[in-house]
Amino acid sequence: MNEYTLNGKHGPIEVFEDNTHFLVRIHPQDRNRAKKIVGRQWDGNRTAWVYPKNFATYEALVVEFQRDADHFNIQRPRTEPPVGINTPVNEPDNGEFDSQFLEEIPFNGVIGGNRGNIFSELEQIRVMIESLRDTSAKQNLILEELRVNQEATSNTLTKFKQPIQQIVKTEADEVFPKFLNLDEPKEKELLEKALIELACLTVGKEERLFRQWVSKHHPLSRPADFVNETHEFLKKHLSKFLKDEDDRVDFIELIKRAKDENVFFSDNSDPTIKPINILYILNHIRNRFAHPPFNFTQSDKWSRAILYLMNLALVWSKVVMEAEEEDEIPF
Repeated sequence: MNEYTLNGKHGPIEVFEDNTHFLVRIHPQDRNRAKKIVGRQWDGNRTAWVYPKNFATYEALVVEFQRDADHFNIQRPRTEPPVGINTPVNEPDNGEFDSQFLEEIPFNGVIGGNRGNIFSELEQIRVMIESLRDTSAKQNLILEELRVNQEATSNTLTKFKQPIQQIVKTEADEVFPKFLNLDEPKEKELLEKALIELACLTVGKEERLFRQWVSKHHPLSRPADFVNETHEFLKKHLSKFLKDEDDRVDFIELIKRAKDENVFFSDNSDPTIKPINILYILNHIRNRFAHPPFNFTQSDKWSRAILYLMNLALVWSKVVMEAEEEDEIPF
């Protein structure tokens, strides 16, 4: 039991914002607190729940999270002015003080003293600013000296490193044969490793969990088991998004609900990655393994398992939440 469990939660809670949305980062086991706020979407790239930035959402987040969030830093959204009413325009500040303004201020000796005292204080401020500028210039010189010293040290270390590298013997790396024979276990294993590495490059933050899962389930050595077991795993996580953990619900029904509820956040950074479409593709591939045709050959299984692997990499961070407890993901 950790400090968070004692406080009725399973991990830290962070509530923050960007230019367009409010965001909540919360432990997977506390996800229902985030999901009950209207308008939530899951952003797998940032591992956070995303909300529209409006007054109603702001109030809901304050009520739900401000009391126990470890980090709560959002501002009340600005209220837009009514149509036809323009907001006042601030005059530009050119950073110069208009001394003529002081000359026009009537002084009676009661409120602010005399002009001489004010000009004296302004002169002191000017001297302080000049002093700060001098200090900043000296700091820049020191930083430049440090940079030069760092480069000299780096060059010296490089001279020592090169002879050492020449002495160290390196082991020969595994290389692809000119022609792969997937009937050979070693060559099949080599191709499988290469495909997993390629898929991991796509996943992002969840790469560690993804690598552990696919390496354990062997897409090429056991393609049918890999697809079927991974599909059940995805179904479990998709159910958690939708608050429906009924095992009798079909995967296709969960996809439809996810589409209707718009649960996946899209920031348009890569419009070609559409989680709903990818989930349909994964379901289609899984159905081919679950109900194979008469002529479903080994090469067909390999090709579809590879296709499943690559599409899985695209959608993994969207569907699978990072678990802080190792036993949450059954490897």
